[in-house]
Amino acid sequence: MTSAQGPRARAALASRLRAVAAVMLPDLPHQIDDPAHDAARVLSALTESVLDDPTDSRIWLVMSGISAAYPTRDEVDQTRRTLELSTADESALYLLESGLSRAMLWGEPTAPIEVVAGRVIVDVDFTARHDLHSGIQRVVRSTLPHWNVDRQITPAAWNRNVGILRNLDPAEAARIYQWSLLDKARESPNTRRGSGTGRRAGIGEHPEPDGAEPRVLIPFECVIVLPEVPPVGAAGRIAALGACSDSGVVAIGYDTIPLVSADAVSIDEPTKFMPYLSALKFADRIAGISDSAAEEFASFAAMLSTQGLAGPRVVSVPLPADLGGGSSSAVPAATGSPSVVVVGSHDPRKNHLAILHAAELLWQEGLDFQLTFIGAGGSNQEFYRRVELLEVRGRQVDVRLSVSEAELNHAVASARFTVFPSLHEGYGLPVAESIALGTPVITTNFGSTAEIAAGGGAVTVDPYRDAALTDAMRLLLTDDTEIARLRAEILGRTERSWQTYADELWAAIVEPGLSALARPGVHEGR
Repeated sequence: MTSAQGPRARAALASRLRAVAAVMLPDLPHQIDDPAHDAARVLSALTESVLDDPTDSRIWLVMSGISAAYPTRDEVDQTRRTLELSTADESALYLLESGLSRAMLWGEPTAPIEVVAGRVIVDVDFTARHDLHSGIQRVVRSTLPHWNVDRQITPAAWNRNVGILRNLDPAEAARIYQWSLLDKARESPNTRRGSGTGRRAGIGEHPEPDGAEPRVLIPFECVIVLPEVPPVGAAGRIAALGACSDSGVVAIGYDTIPLVSADAVSIDEPTKFMPYLSALKFADRIAGISDSAAEEFASFAAMLSTQGLAGPRVVSVPLPADLGGGSSSAVPAATGSPSVVVVGSHDPRKNHLAILHAAELLWQEGLDFQLTFIGAGGSNQEFYRRVELLEVRGRQVDVRLSVSEAELNHAVASARFTVFPSLHEGYGLPVAESIALGTPVITTNFGSTAEIAAGGGAVTVDPYRDAALTDAMRLLLTDDTEIARLRAEILGRTERSWQTYADELWAAIVEPGLSALARPGVHEGR
């Protein structure tokens, strides 16, 4: 901290302590002009209050106020134990010294603070700071605008040290609430549709500007919503939010692929995912994006009893097969060779090698079609080698690494059919998108993709049987009657909207949390 920051930091500390004291103390000490002396008086009063009633939630709140950073569960435990063995003066000194140390490492020592009471705080860190627009980001940007109209929410991102949530700046808020306008206004690699839903640094990222001084948020009796996977460094603080604070944590559960199918993803994915899963031990509720995803998270929750934990309650709130304003009317197919489109990253679980194998068999049979893969990323280098080999043979195969939403929708809508024989999905957004655009799809006959396919418009196959995939692709390439039948099934589907999904999600995981907070002494999940 520079000498110029010293007076600002002392004033900020006094302000933070008063904000915390306003919700903890029945009577606030009279404010004096000198920030250092004022902070000392309020800290003394807070320390005495905590020593009189040393619950984890009160300790968590005071620690957050001093450091402008949320403590972890271990830090709360260490502080409680220290206070139990110390005098009032020793306790105040310990709280101050340890808190200021955490402030320098994780917090925002000079930032203004807001103690957010009784509200819904939504962690949209990744989506707000990046232009990537794939699975999870689609869910966030399709859900929060409905909540923002109908409910009171506070969207938030993490500070640069991943120690505390802060309010969004206008540009970040626009990425959440006005994405369709931004996407239409810009055409650059950073605003184009990639693939994958993970937290990948450097993909259209807009870091917090140097010198920015965000308003940090300390929740008090709030519901914290995790609609995306938070930064790895935040996991321990989220766990403490759920376990030690007066607030509850709820989440959207996308999948447990890095745990259950670790052999089919890049080697670093399980390492990133496990801290998040550990934080979810202390969540109150999780809404799976499909019945299959809910079953995975419910199985995880059931195992927590071996650790003496109740675990979160898991419900299923399936995503809608809806483009959120996009048209589902068919686009006339392009002249020339029929188009077959595959959307998704190239991880082994996406099964793209099986698609390439089936395509080559069909090309050798003399069938004429264009095979287009849309999506980037993935760890399957063999996929790229096979594509290069097919290109050398003169096959009509193309890999488009990044396209706009409009280009993606046109490619899918004008295709004869799409193919998505994934081995493991939490939902299978490309299947839903294909159906929403009126295009038949070949997909997996189990899990979440089978749930989507059950409504019509899809041919399901065993993705582990190459012959089944080849037969299905041959059928849809050669049988116009079958294509017409599938398109008719799509027209007959009744789909839920994003408005319906937003309402159901709120009722399933947010409203119960708010209701629990309204009942004194009741907090579900702990």
